[in-house]
Amino acid sequence: MAMVITGSLIRNARKNKGMSQVQLADGICTQATISSIENQNACTSVEILFAICKKLDVKITDVTKNTRYGDKVFSYIEEDMRNHLYADANKHIDQIDCKKLNTRYLKGKYHCYRGFIELYINDDINEAIYNFNLQLTQYAAEEFTFYQAWSNLGIRLAYQKLGKLNRAEGFIDSSAKILAKVKKAGKHDMIVIVDLYVDIIAAYAELEKYDRALMLIHEILHELTQRDLIYKVDVLAELESKCLYAKGEVVQGTMKQFAAMFIAELRGNTELAEKILKRNQVHIVEMVKNELAKNEGHPTFVK
Repeated sequence: MAMVITGSLIRNARKNKGMSQVQLADGICTQATISSIENQNACTSVEILFAICKKLDVKITDVTKNTRYGDKVFSYIEEDMRNHLYADANKHIDQIDCKKLNTRYLKGKYHCYRGFIELYINDDINEAIYNFNLQLTQYAAEEFTFYQAWSNLGIRLAYQKLGKLNRAEGFIDSSAKILAKVKKAGKHDMIVIVDLYVDIIAAYAELEKYDRALMLIHEILHELTQRDLIYKVDVLAELESKCLYAKGEVVQGTMKQFAAMFIAELRGNTELAEKILKRNQVHIVEMVKNELAKNEGHPTFVK
C-alpha cells in the first residue's frame, strides 16, 4: 500500500535547498519517483522516504499526515529493535518528531524505542530510564501492553548497567507478568512476543535465576508446539542448555546443545549451528569421530 505524505512539503524543502528533482533523486531513486512524491503525495518505499528526508534535513513526521503512516514507520524501527540493531533503529527514529505524534499509543512506543537507543547507542542510562518511565507512566494506552513489558525489561537492563541487581530482578518479574497477560489476550503477534520472552529468559539467566528461566522456556516451547511453530526454538534450546549446565546437569545440557544445533540448521540459523558444532561442543564431536574411527571397516549394528 502506498504511503500518504504531503508532497508539497517535500517540494518546498527541495527548493529551499536549491535542488532540482534530479539532484534530490541522485543516489536514492529516480527523478520520476520524486515527481510522484511531490505531485501525487505517495511513496511506495519507506526507505526511499527516509533517505529523501535525511538529504533535505527534514523529519519524516514533518511530511506525513496520518497516524497509519506513523505505524508504518514504527514497524521498521521495531524490526531493528527486536533484532538488537539499535544503530539502524537510531537512524530511523531520528526522523520522528515525537511532538507531532498524535496518539498516546504512538508516543508510548516512541519512548520505549528511545529508551533502548539511549541505553545502547548513547550510553546514557539516566535518559534511558527517563524514557522508559515516560512510557510506563504517561503514555501507556491501556492497562497492559507489549510496550509496558518491553519498557520494564529496559529499566532492568539500565539498573543492571548501574550494578543495582536487586532492583533489576523486580523489573524482569514485572515484564514477564505483563507479557503473560498480553499473550493470553491474543492481541499481539506471537512472533514478537517470543522475541521478548527470549530477552526476558536471558535476563533471568544472567541473574542466575535458572529455575525461573527454565520454567518460561518450557512454557514458550509448549505454546510454540501447540501453534506448530519452530520460531526461535533453537535459541530457546540453547538458553535451556546454558541453564542446565549452570545447575550442574551436564548430560542434559549437552543434549539440549545438540538439539539446538539441529533445529538451528533446520531454521537456517547457521551462525548458531556453527557456534555449537565448532566451538561449544567441538570436544564431543572429536571424541565421537575418534570412536567411530576405531570401527572403520567393521559392521555397525543398530538395534
